Amino acid sequence: MIDQDRPILAPAPRTEDIEIPGREAIPVTLLTGFLGSGKTTLLNRILSGDHELRVGVLVNDFGAINIDSELIEGVEENTINLSNGCICCEIRDDLVQSLEELLGRADQIDYVIVEASGVSDPEGIVMTFLDRRYKKLLRLDSITCIVDAEAVFSQADDEAITGLKLRQIGFADMVVLNKVDTVSPAHVEVVHEWIDAHFNRVRVIEATHCEVPYEILLSVGRFDAERSLSENKEHEACETHECGHHAHGHSHSHENVRAGDVFETWSFETDKPICAETLEEVVRRRLPASVFRCKGIFWDEATPKYRQTIQAVGRRTEVKRLDEWGDRARTSRIVAIGRKINAAELEDIFGTEMASV
Repeated sequence: MIDQDRPILAPAPRTEDIEIPGREAIPVTLLTGFLGSGKTTLLNRILSGDHELRVGVLVNDFGAINIDSELIEGVEENTINLSNGCICCEIRDDLVQSLEELLGRADQIDYVIVEASGVSDPEGIVMTFLDRRYKKLLRLDSITCIVDAEAVFSQADDEAITGLKLRQIGFADMVVLNKVDTVSPAHVEVVHEWIDAHFNRVRVIEATHCEVPYEILLSVGRFDAERSLSENKEHEACETHECGHHAHGHSHSHENVRAGDVFETWSFETDKPICAETLEEVVRRRLPASVFRCKGIFWDEATPKYRQTIQAVGRRTEVKRLDEWGDRARTSRIVAIGRKINAAELEDIFGTEMASV
C-alpha cells in the first residue's frame, strides 16, 4: 500500500502567548537533513551521551530510535525515559502541542532537539518557532543540517529533490557533512564547493558516524533568523534570474517541496520469520532507483530471539541486531520512501522473494 508521509507540524490554533508557568523559554535545536543522512545516528549519540544536560528529543519516527536497553528507565505511551535524564518523545499531530507537553513534565529538561522529517522543508518549522506566540515557550538556538557526503548528489537530475536539499542546507547555521569516510578527499572538496556556490557563511563540519562534539551542537545560540531567511530568498532569486552561480553551470526554477506532494511511502509486513541474508540481498540488489530510503525491523529466522533492523540509503545496506523481542509480537515491517513508487513492483519483489524462503 502507498500512504503519504505525515507533515511534521500544524501550527497550534491559538492566539494567546503560550508559556509554561515558572519556566523560561527553552533552547531548541532543529535537526534537518535528507533521508538517510544520519539524523537518527546523531540523536542516539546525544541520548546516550554524557553531556550533563537533561535533553528532550521530539522525533517523527519514534520506532527508529535505537537506545541501549540498559539506558531505558521507563516507557510511557510515545515516551522513553532514560537513566541519564534524557527523554525521547514522538511528535503527535501538532509539533507545538507536543513540545508544550514535553516541557510541562514534572522532570524538567534543559534542552530540546526536534528532528524534522527527511523530506520536510524547514521553512514552515522555522517560521512556527519564530512566531511571537511561542517566545515564552521556546528559543530557537540553532539549526543543524546533516548532509550525506556520498549520497548528496544522488537524484541530481530531480530538480525538486535537489531544491529540497539546498533549502535544508540554506536554513541551517551549521552543516554536518557526514560519512566523509565513504568518499575521497576530492569528492568532499566538491561538496564544499557546491555548498559555497549557493550559500555564504555556512559552517560545514566533516564527520564520520555523526561524531561531532556536543559543545558545538547544544546550547550554542547560533541561529540568525534574518540571515537564514534572507539567504534563502537570495538563493531563490538567483535561480529565478539565472545569475550563473549554480554549481552545475545552469539555473533551476525553485519548487517548494512538501512531503505529501512529492514523496510516497510503501510498507511490507509479515508475521512469518525472514531470512536476513535474503532480505539484505533484495534491498541491496533489487530495490528500484525510485526508492531513496528503506528501513525496518524484522524477525530473523536464524536468530528468532532478537529483533533485527535493516537500513538502506543509496548504495549502502546495513543489518544490525537489536534487543530481544520479549513479550512483543514477532512481526516484520519494512518501509520504503521515494518518489513515484511502483507498489506492484515492490510487492512482487518483497512478496515473492520472502515467500520463497
